[in-house]
Amino acid sequence: MSQSLGIGFALVAALTTASSHALLKSGEDQAAVRALCGATWAGAAAIPLMFTGLPTPAMLPWLGGAVALHSVYSLVLTRSYTLNDFSVAFPIARGTAPLIATVGGALLFSEIPGFGEIAGVAAICAGILSLSAGGRIGTAGLVAALTAGTLTAAYTIVDAGGMRASEGILPFLCWFFFATGIALVIQFRASAGPAAAKRMRNNLRLGLAAGSLAIVSFGSTLVALRYAPVAVVSALRETCILVSIVIAWIAMKERITPHSLTAAILIAAGALLLLLSHLPPST
Repeated sequence: MSQSLGIGFALVAALTTASSHALLKSGEDQAAVRALCGATWAGAAAIPLMFTGLPTPAMLPWLGGAVALHSVYSLVLTRSYTLNDFSVAFPIARGTAPLIATVGGALLFSEIPGFGEIAGVAAICAGILSLSAGGRIGTAGLVAALTAGTLTAAYTIVDAGGMRASEGILPFLCWFFFATGIALVIQFRASAGPAAAKRMRNNLRLGLAAGSLAIVSFGSTLVALRYAPVAVVSALRETCILVSIVIAWIAMKERITPHSLTAAILIAAGALLLLLSHLPPST
């Protein structure tokens, strides 16, 4: 039952992550929008923290690692997008993450994937990575994109450790949003200087909307990682790209090319394999 609950939350994360990314990309000043996401996270978590208490000693190392990794990831991802076209960098960054997370989950949490899980993760990653085919990318850009993918896998593993070390769902969840949110705001203030406040005011509505949606997507991912294997959650979360393709087709009337259709079929097949491998036994 608990694994099924985790998989359900992973699917919610996939649906909401696509919308969250779309909002973030729609802004002209993405750094300011990301900082506003952080401010939204910290503000939303402040009141629940009054009831969850201080982080436990078991949870503290995971929390520190999560905040550090998410902060560095934000910088590296931004760097990757400045070096590459988004359509090339994003699939590389997100397509490599589940592969690394699968290995990390096996090493750290003894979550040895079965054949169905391995096949599902491989199909999803192949579908995502295929979306970058044909795009141009230099050595520096490739390194940045692969680093972003590695950091995604690393923070996924650390987030799982934190949620499992937490005495309940809320303590790590709330401390994560509060601490990471503050870190993102400080990071933006340090890079933007005196113009930070004005840039945030100019993007207030979009930032608050993206931040609120990101609470749902990240929160769902964190809850999923408490109950389901890291490999499964990581791979299912990345099916957000499939959701993005469908949204672009239905809402934006974009034409689906044979290339994107093949990628979508691979991603959908991988997700189906993962779901079938975790069906509860019939009685």
